[in-house]
Amino acid sequence: MTTIRSVIKFCALSTFAVYGWLRLKLNRSPALIILTYHRVLPECSVEREQEQPGMIISPRNLQHHIEFIRSLGAVPVHLDEWLLKNETGEPLPALSVAFTFDDGWRDNYLHAYPVLRQQQIPATIFLVTGMIGKAETFWPEQVIELLRRPGIQLNDPALDWIEPYLGSLRNSSKPLSLLEADEVINRLKSLDDATIIQHLKDTTSRLTTVIFSVEQAPAILQARELKEMSGANLIKYGAHTKNHFRLNRLNRVDSLEEQIAGCQVDLEEMEINSVPIFCYPNGDITDKGETLVSEHYQAACTTKTGWNLAGCDPYDLHRFNLHDGNSYSSRTLLATLGRGLL
Repeated sequence: MTTIRSVIKFCALSTFAVYGWLRLKLNRSPALIILTYHRVLPECSVEREQEQPGMIISPRNLQHHIEFIRSLGAVPVHLDEWLLKNETGEPLPALSVAFTFDDGWRDNYLHAYPVLRQQQIPATIFLVTGMIGKAETFWPEQVIELLRRPGIQLNDPALDWIEPYLGSLRNSSKPLSLLEADEVINRLKSLDDATIIQHLKDTTSRLTTVIFSVEQAPAILQARELKEMSGANLIKYGAHTKNHFRLNRLNRVDSLEEQIAGCQVDLEEMEINSVPIFCYPNGDITDKGETLVSEHYQAACTTKTGWNLAGCDPYDLHRFNLHDGNSYSSRTLLATLGRGLL
């Protein structure tokens, strides 16, 4: 049975890969492919043990993506420059590719930037401006660290708030695996971000289990690194809200304005190579949020998959989210693109 499933999976991937190759090679209208990455970590990095698997690409695979996409005839472009040409009707390459990175992780500087600089690949990093220069990280990573701590007891009273989201894992007597913690994160998304963050702060102060934590280097980009990367005009920065709050969980207009307009103000004050492009956290969009984005930005990226043809709506940009799991080889990369082009 396992062999049969493997054969079916191989055939499906091959079919999607062939379809993707044909669509890319036979397309006659100028098209833009936007590739989305999050964290860039070497295969041996210990940080992989505290991160959702669908968030990571290795530097080696990133370099392979660059080389392979170029072999297809795609021209690497700055996202804002392609959009400007699209708006003004200037000639566009038959196939363009824009590399983008969400959240503003420091490993983008440590591990992605050297690859991009060596290959001279323009890229856009969408920043969560309220996190720049801070020591803490995003709440999903905090949840993983909490649930995978050695010696953690899931029945500790400090974890009562998370108990309804553990499902069948609530009776576990040992730290959760990475995939199990990932399941809990997906369930927690029924809560708003501010509530989860407050619960995590309360939990840290109430835990009865003694935890000896080691001080770690910041996980988010620092101001010095932002300025260094923007110096040669290779890296530009877009907006990804002020605190990475999902917009569909914000009921107050002033909260939406703080996340959307406040992020733009932060970018301008940083005096870095910023562009007026917004990226929706988690892809969550609301009518009021869309209105505010259109008032403050010239374009917006969604989590919808697919390419963007000449004349497309700049506020409805489609992208392909890539990570080690879905693009570790040329075949799987093409299959991911092909599946998204159906």
